[in-house]
Amino acid sequence: MGSHTDTTVKHTISVVFPGQASQYVGMSKVLVEEFPWTHQIYEEASDAIKENVLKLCSEGPEESLQLTKNQQPSILTTSYAWFQVLKKTLDFFPFAGGGHSLGEYSALLASGALTLTEAVKLVRTRGELMQNAVPQGKGKMAAVLGLSDDKVIALCQKATQNNNSSLVVPANFNAPSQVVIAGHAEAVDRAQTIANDPNSGELKARKFVPLNVSAPFHSPLMKPVAQNFTSHLQSVKWQSRQFPIVHNVDAQIRKEGDLIPLLTQQLDHPVLWTSCVSALVNNGTTAFVEMGPNKVLTGLIKRIADNVKLFSMDSIEDLKKFETYLKESQS
Repeated sequence: MGSHTDTTVKHTISVVFPGQASQYVGMSKVLVEEFPWTHQIYEEASDAIKENVLKLCSEGPEESLQLTKNQQPSILTTSYAWFQVLKKTLDFFPFAGGGHSLGEYSALLASGALTLTEAVKLVRTRGELMQNAVPQGKGKMAAVLGLSDDKVIALCQKATQNNNSSLVVPANFNAPSQVVIAGHAEAVDRAQTIANDPNSGELKARKFVPLNVSAPFHSPLMKPVAQNFTSHLQSVKWQSRQFPIVHNVDAQIRKEGDLIPLLTQQLDHPVLWTSCVSALVNNGTTAFVEMGPNKVLTGLIKRIADNVKLFSMDSIEDLKKFETYLKESQS
């Protein structure tokens, strides 16, 4: 596979890694059955945090897997295992990478920036801090559908009464007219009232969906978490990246430079996913492959980018489809 012809193709496929809420009980099943060696990946992850990650992924229970502190290591480990499958079975090397929120850590892990043990420990801590950031019921997140980014920003400004005690901001720019907002519960509720009001004019949303999450992620309410988390980021022995990564916080693609400020800010700043995907496409990406559970990012990318090939890795069928694409594009 080392022939000259294949480099052009490989050079245009970017890997993307999902964030929270993509998990499901049983997501590790096909990996461990078809590629028994992936068992070691789950074992290393389990040793790192003294928690049976494979059991969480394969048996749940759902309530345990849904806890932010368990979700993050479980999704990261499963996504990384799929990446290793592509690397080992298809000799695959990506052009660039990225991930949504938690997924940025999976992308950095795949690029060699840190070890699996370090990554799993880091996201477990990140999950614990995020889960406990705001007292239960104080914060909220919701998806706003059918409004442009600037209208969502205006909606949040209108619903915010006080920047310290009653604020709501855009948290995830996921795709055109699909933005998640986050903040104090009563401010999010005010945004809902405005967005659902037929008299709100251009601030009336097509749909407003409160999300079942434990805290207002990617909002200023996460500032204490970001400050706490910096020391954990500093304790990692960061290595050079083997391929460039696009970053949530500014949608810039980097292969070197200090990751600590980018990952610290990621916690209390919005995820600029639409811009991240556009940056990868503008940089030459012609195909995306989403690593791991569900197909959330594939669905978003479909709405952001035209004329790109989309693949996801969550089954043997997915793997075969991608293998066929690689062969065809090399012939």
